[in-house]
Amino acid sequence: MTEEGLLPSDFSIRRWSTPERLDEILAVVHASFAGFEPPSGVLREGLAHLTARFAEETFVVALAGETIIGSVFCARKGDALYLTRMAVAPAWRKRGVGRALIQGAEEEARRAGAKRLTLRVRKNLPGNRAYFARFGFVVTGEGQDAGRPPYDAMERAL
Repeated sequence: MTEEGLLPSDFSIRRWSTPERLDEILAVVHASFAGFEPPSGVLREGLAHLTARFAEETFVVALAGETIIGSVFCARKGDALYLTRMAVAPAWRKRGVGRALIQGAEEEARRAGAKRLTLRVRKNLPGNRAYFARFGFVVTGEGQDAGRPPYDAMERAL
């Protein structure tokens, strides 16, 4: 049993290496980001956008059997692996999937020779900032892109 009370076989984490089923990954991302205020720009992104990202980034996916239940997109930026669009299907939250996705991203970072993981968290989502802090991420800056809410930049050294 894991500390979350799940058997390790309840879900698995793997690097997604095929463009098939990107529509399912997109559905999980949309479900995970629904309800943000102001609404997340990810809800306007479609399959063409995700397909373009897939060609440039590494996707780490959580599966329960053959069902996609979570994902995180990883982009190399200098000496870091930037994590974005981390999503867990609502029915699978608080069951260790997010932790496992972060661990999977860390494995990808080490494989790529990255020295740190980085990400951004909306300032109006302090619960998300606290979530990542539990995994050793610290706030290293802040910013705001045009037309988007302000964010805190966070990172964790490897």
